[in-house]
Amino acid sequence: MSFLLSPLNTVDLSQHAIVLLAIVMALLALRRWPLLFAVSIWPGTLAHELLHFVAGWIFGAKPVALSVIPRRNPEGGWVLGSVAFTHLRWWNSAPVGLAPLALIPGSVYLFMASMTPPLISLPSAGIKLAAAQCLIAGWPSPRDWSHAIMGLLVTGVILLIGYLLMMRMGLLSL
Repeated sequence: MSFLLSPLNTVDLSQHAIVLLAIVMALLALRRWPLLFAVSIWPGTLAHELLHFVAGWIFGAKPVALSVIPRRNPEGGWVLGSVAFTHLRWWNSAPVGLAPLALIPGSVYLFMASMTPPLISLPSAGIKLAAAQCLIAGWPSPRDWSHAIMGLLVTGVILLIGYLLMMRMGLLSL
């Protein structure tokens, strides 16, 4: 926690950021070999899917299955993990679909923590690897985005209709 109280040295920050960027790029380069990529990114996949599961439980989407075993999908791509829900609705699809974004602040925290040990050290590299995992896994998948966007659109339309009705009834004024 002492790293949160110490002043930032921009030279150290940029050096550590370059190392983190290299780790992220190395992990993403492994996409050419799907199974190797799946194994190397597995801790992030576990965190990603657990966040969907927990958000689904909190928001009443009723998660019924969790898988973090990589598998081929019928279209030829790979599914690294999934969560199945029985009550995913328009009102809970946005928080459930966007839940992995909660890993991004964790990634920032881990990155800042990785600056405490020396730049070239095993602890620094390990913490940066965890930060890279959180950063990559924190981005929702295309399917996550489709669920979230539909929920956000429906919510936006309902709010707009409510606002217009309140304006028409004279309950709100500009």
